[in-house]
Amino acid sequence: MILQSLVHLYDELSRQGKVAREGWGIAKVSHRLVLDEEGGLIGIVSARKKVLRGKKEKEIPSDMMVPLPVIRASGVKANFLCDNSSYLLGVDNKGKPERTKECFEAARALHHQILDGCHSAEARAILSYFDHWDAAGARDNPLVQTNLEDILGGSNFLFHVGNKDVSDIPEIRDAWERYYRSGGGEEDTIKGQCLITGKKDMPIATLHPKIKGVLGAQSSGANLVSFNAPAFCSYGYDGEQGQNAPVSEEAANAYGAALNFLLADRTHAKVMGDTTVVYWSEHGEEAYQDGFLGMMGDEGGLTDEELDDVLAHMKEGRSSDIGGISVSPDEPFYILGLAPNAARISVRFFLRNTFGAFMKNMEAHEGRMKIVRPSWEKGRIPLWRILKATANPHSKDSASSPLLAGSLLKAIFLDGRYPEALYQNMLRRIFLDRDEPAGGGRPAVYKVSYVKAAMVKAYLLKNCGTKWEGKIQMAVNENCNDISYVLGRLFSVLENIQKSANHGINSTIKDRYFNSACATPAAVFPLLWKLTNAHLGKLDQPKAAYFKKKLGMLMDKIAMPDTGTPLPHRLTLDEQGAFVLGYYQETQETQARYAGKKEEK
Repeated sequence: MILQSLVHLYDELSRQGKVAREGWGIAKVSHRLVLDEEGGLIGIVSARKKVLRGKKEKEIPSDMMVPLPVIRASGVKANFLCDNSSYLLGVDNKGKPERTKECFEAARALHHQILDGCHSAEARAILSYFDHWDAAGARDNPLVQTNLEDILGGSNFLFHVGNKDVSDIPEIRDAWERYYRSGGGEEDTIKGQCLITGKKDMPIATLHPKIKGVLGAQSSGANLVSFNAPAFCSYGYDGEQGQNAPVSEEAANAYGAALNFLLADRTHAKVMGDTTVVYWSEHGEEAYQDGFLGMMGDEGGLTDEELDDVLAHMKEGRSSDIGGISVSPDEPFYILGLAPNAARISVRFFLRNTFGAFMKNMEAHEGRMKIVRPSWEKGRIPLWRILKATANPHSKDSASSPLLAGSLLKAIFLDGRYPEALYQNMLRRIFLDRDEPAGGGRPAVYKVSYVKAAMVKAYLLKNCGTKWEGKIQMAVNENCNDISYVLGRLFSVLENIQKSANHGINSTIKDRYFNSACATPAAVFPLLWKLTNAHLGKLDQPKAAYFKKKLGMLMDKIAMPDTGTPLPHRLTLDEQGAFVLGYYQETQETQARYAGKKEEK
């Protein structure tokens, strides 16, 4: 299903001119080998382009459309028109002259095989070059000597005749495409039915294309599909790479080109933890990606106003307009999660649904996450911030758990239950973190932050059934009498009393007693009452009266038993979450009230 979807995407992108058509690919070319009409080498010219890297200008190889390069694992295998110095010049620094000679001869044979029937001047020049170039003495050629450093640097070279790159010559292009469609001209090419396209008598791919751009994978590219040991083979195909899962060369190159296109464009790919997430619509329209990116809370997508308009249309099952493109809620949409695994890429998840369904699921998550927030915070919380909130802010490796990203994303995209590990990690960070101001290049750290509180709220609403439905709201719920929630609010009021009685205090009861008050309230709150009575004695009469009224109102919500303590000895994990929310919402309400008084003054 994954490969089929990517092949279909390739067809759409190819139709739109966004990727190379069948038999062609992008290669990084640093130099052109300039030939005269007789095939003599008359120049080695740079094809590099200048780009800015920070404040400095740097030269890098140009991305050029060339005949699709072969996949090399080992052995000698030449490319057509564009290749490195071993194949096109017979020069390298590998210290194996016999192998270098073999490479040049392989390139010579390939170009004769493809171009012998061509009559263009450019084709004849290339063949004449291979027939007359002295590979053994190439290192002594003045042009090679002048450019020896670049040549030995592993650069790709492209033939250039007259004033044209030979890859632009129609007759040469036609010759290459005929050769490519025939299966590469190899007599021993295995043919069969492609598992992806269903086409019969197709050349079967022995090696699949390298996929580049997955975080943590090899920079040179890693394989999504590969077999290299008998344990991975079956159906009598032991030792025959690719035959136990036959995919045609055409389909393999198509899915590779499509996936590499997505990974190279950061509007189509996002990194979440150790998972690289790529997403696309069935018809390859970028408007869908923009909408999805905006829903993920990242910059670069839609504005909040545009997103709200799209969501309103999706709820009604109607198409919306994004950048002049009609976006249908019924458009098939795909989300693929990839993670590195040695020289290969593993699939964390692959999700298929309509665009409208994904947007509704993500909006449902956003709705559960909505909570009163500080003035500097934005409404939508990017998914990466949720994951970051589970990691130690002081650790050198501040990444979240590798498996957590995939399970969280699946839960959001499918509107499923949030992973238990996410909630437990969030509580753990609340208990371990302390309020720290920004400084030293580090952002501020908050014990009970906006992101942590929002995720706790979302978890309780989604995972705890109907227990918290109607009790937990965006802001303080005065009608909620659940003791864990009330105790959280009460702790916030006690902390506020301490701050009011001790201006400029560096640490509060939160630093010392929050964790134990949240877990074992019966053991802690009696001590806090004693401290509060002392703090109230330091306040002026109006302030003391206000706080006593507030405390009385909250205490009235706690049922008083005939015997024993009204406070629970222990709170369950979900009750601890409610305690956190009560504390956070009461604190935010207090801060908003103070901010309002300042504005009035």
